Amino acid sequence: MENIDHIFLSQKKFYLNNLIHEKLNYQITKLRLIRKWIKENEQEIIDNILKDYKKPITEIYTSEINPAISHIDYTIKNIKKWKKPKSVKTPIHLIGTKSKIYYEPKGVCLIISPWNYPFNLTLNPLVSAIAAGNCCIVKPSEYTPNTTLVIYKMIENIFKKDHVCVISGDHTMGNKLINLPFDHIFFTGSPEIGKKVMSAASKNLTSITLELGGKNHTIVDDSANLKDCAEKIIWTKALNCGQTCIACNHIFVSKNIANQLYIYLEKAILKLFPNGLKNNLDYGQIVNTKHLNRIKLILSNHLNKESSLENNVSKNRFIDISILKKVKLEDDILKEEIFGPLLPVVEYDNLNDIIKYIQKNEKPLAIYIFSNNKKNIDSILNTTSSGTSAINDCLIQYMNPNLPFGGVNTSGIGKSGGKRTFLNFTNEKSVLIQQSGSSIAKLFYPPYTNIKETLAKKLTWWL
Repeated sequence: MENIDHIFLSQKKFYLNNLIHEKLNYQITKLRLIRKWIKENEQEIIDNILKDYKKPITEIYTSEINPAISHIDYTIKNIKKWKKPKSVKTPIHLIGTKSKIYYEPKGVCLIISPWNYPFNLTLNPLVSAIAAGNCCIVKPSEYTPNTTLVIYKMIENIFKKDHVCVISGDHTMGNKLINLPFDHIFFTGSPEIGKKVMSAASKNLTSITLELGGKNHTIVDDSANLKDCAEKIIWTKALNCGQTCIACNHIFVSKNIANQLYIYLEKAILKLFPNGLKNNLDYGQIVNTKHLNRIKLILSNHLNKESSLENNVSKNRFIDISILKKVKLEDDILKEEIFGPLLPVVEYDNLNDIIKYIQKNEKPLAIYIFSNNKKNIDSILNTTSSGTSAINDCLIQYMNPNLPFGGVNTSGIGKSGGKRTFLNFTNEKSVLIQQSGSSIAKLFYPPYTNIKETLAKKLTWWL
């Protein structure tokens, strides 16, 4: 514990004595070194990810390595523009002055990353924090220790510990870290832990970004292309075995087309996995026994009996994609984020009933709308709240760096993605530049006269 305090204080000192004086090219050089290290050690990264839990190699590229590379490239391309002081308009009552926004680093930041995409979701905020000019302590998940080791090796080869340091450990270490007076905390994980992070940060008035989960709603109306939407929904349940914060959690489908949707969902599974799911290299596994048992319990409670999933969970943490038909809005399975390959389906008579259900419950990270009915689409978008949404697709909105990504309230606080991730680690400092010896405010310096009082009453400040 004392070592953590020492590292934190060393980073504070390094930031003030060294890093704050570095030019932007220093940060860009570090980002290029990260990119170079990833490309040169690609196989080692893959091997370590696979030691933590099985993922298809294609998914490792599409959801771990390539997004990290893309984010580095996007940041390097735009960072000079983002960091450049921005001139803003000056109102007439401040005539003679200039106004600018300066983008300065916050200082020493903490990044706590999750286990579901341990490489990408560690590198993504770290790259932006470095680009902004900060020092960082990084705490990856204890559930993916091998990925943590390869991240540690990369960071140790590129950075001094005074600049960037990777710390391993369980919730005890995490609790110690979140109580230190960081200048910013970027946390990705569950809403339950997010509350603890927010509570601890409030004691030091530390700014936070919380990337949390959410019971993401998927709505399928009568006008939807059922074959298309079934394949897209099943893909989100297959990707990383459903362990994705913006995966479809459940489906609301019009009762008129429900039976057809069930058929297309089963066909979609067969199309994506013609040889079945079990022992299929194209299908992953649950991260550990704890989470496997959690999902089994959700399923057995819903079915009101022991599930038929494998008993020998220690050797093969496998769960089939399970479509749960005719679920009711009041069923317990809709009360928590599944974060796995279970897919409850609720049939509705009236779309407004579903909208009201969404309105009265916690705001989700995502709402997916499968429809070709503009009236229905507009009604859902305009009367519900979510961090993000996609129409006639799932999950890929995350891939656009120009779209803000993040939740609302219980599904997250703050936005990331592209420039917005950079802004999380940046203080936008307002600067007014006045000519020496001049100021319109002098018109209102004491002693106050009748003329000054009359002028104060009539002056419109915000033009």
